[in-house]
Amino acid sequence: MRRFLVIAIKGFIKLFVSAHFTWPLVYMYSRVIEEVQPKTGNGGNDKPTILTLNSHRFRGDLEILANSNKFRLLKVPFDWQCYILALFNTSEVKKKYGLEVYFNPRDNKKLIKIQYKSRKLLKIILSSLYTRLKVDCVMGAAVHYGQDYEWGMASDEIGVPYIVLHRENIFLSSPKSAEWFSNLLKQRNGFKGRHIIVHNEIARDVFVDSGYIASNNISALGSLRMDKYVAKVKSYNNVHYNKSSHIRKKVTFFSFYHGVGLEGLMPQWSDNQNHGFVRLFEHVHVSMARFAMQMRDVDFVIKPKWGGSWITKIETVLKENNIDVNKIENLSILPVASLKMNETQKVPDTNAHNLIFESDVVCAFQSTTMLEAAIHADKKVIIPYFDEAKYPEYEGYLQFKDYYYLFDVAHSVDELEKLIIEGLEKPKRVDKDLLRKRYELFEMHVSSMEGDALDKYVNVINQVINERQCV
Repeated sequence: MRRFLVIAIKGFIKLFVSAHFTWPLVYMYSRVIEEVQPKTGNGGNDKPTILTLNSHRFRGDLEILANSNKFRLLKVPFDWQCYILALFNTSEVKKKYGLEVYFNPRDNKKLIKIQYKSRKLLKIILSSLYTRLKVDCVMGAAVHYGQDYEWGMASDEIGVPYIVLHRENIFLSSPKSAEWFSNLLKQRNGFKGRHIIVHNEIARDVFVDSGYIASNNISALGSLRMDKYVAKVKSYNNVHYNKSSHIRKKVTFFSFYHGVGLEGLMPQWSDNQNHGFVRLFEHVHVSMARFAMQMRDVDFVIKPKWGGSWITKIETVLKENNIDVNKIENLSILPVASLKMNETQKVPDTNAHNLIFESDVVCAFQSTTMLEAAIHADKKVIIPYFDEAKYPEYEGYLQFKDYYYLFDVAHSVDELEKLIIEGLEKPKRVDKDLLRKRYELFEMHVSSMEGDALDKYVNVINQVINERQCV
């Protein structure tokens, strides 16, 4: 009965939309869509208006753009974004035909007909919505987010340019991951928007070489959230050695999951001891807890990217080694807030950049934080390189492997402890030549050391919007 009712409601809505009777739907959406308020000034209708999809995926980028006071940023709640797609049973159609066929139907006339009808109605809805909200541009956070595909394509086809700020870049630094992503792009039958912005030229080359997008429709502009951090780091590095302001010494370990960097090879977590960085995960996390128990006068922080299952995995592996994290007062597990964070879980949010500045020693694996910490002149940055990390089959998946010589590399648990103690007891400033090479590596993979990513983003986004208005 319930299923019949849902089908009936969908049918009535589509019937009304086909008759261009959209105002009730548009009114509801205009009420739930929120504006990202800048810290100073106001969004205002006199600025180009950008509607963002999957807005929780941007991790601070929207706030940075809003604070520039160059744009009016709107975000549609993710649930409401999916409600429109549910009208056309998008998920069911994808499951029935498979993603490869869905994104590239070729001569599948039945699927093409289904997509044509759905997209025709979607364009009617979005056209009315954009007119009401004065939307000039639609923006997504990655090209492979399935929930954004139809919305972005329909927007671009009605003359509202679809731009993607592709946030997932760093995993393309390893040859195998880049190969996997390139093959994924080849299955998608080309970009259905107007422009893509990536962080580095390596990512840009992957997109272009795969044939997914023309070279003049993609820009490598760095990372918005790095501008402020780069300015702060350079200011610090340009002065003489300054003893840390915090009283207690601190070690921060940026956690990783079993399948980190192994995109296309396995899921995030593995139940198979022989698949992924399972032993490395166990040995590094357990070691950090044991180091904390041995060094009670030092604060230890384990920082996963999100809470929920990730924290559970950490606590489980510690418990299996007879360690109760709740009894180690100088050990904290501090994730950042994220879409995967359980909202009922009372865990403090911690900014990665603040942690780097507060720490004397940073440990990371397959993470941008390795490079972020490395440009700080007073940080010892350690990479755990043992267990599965040394397996030949994972060699091509290791990020920045050719640049490990710029870091402190631990080839065993014992060496990891030795390097941590060395960083705590004998801190030393990175010499200028090594720091210069780390700057170059950071610029190659993350962002410019000029800290000018925001200016570049503003220029490109405005250019795309203006080109649309001139058509």
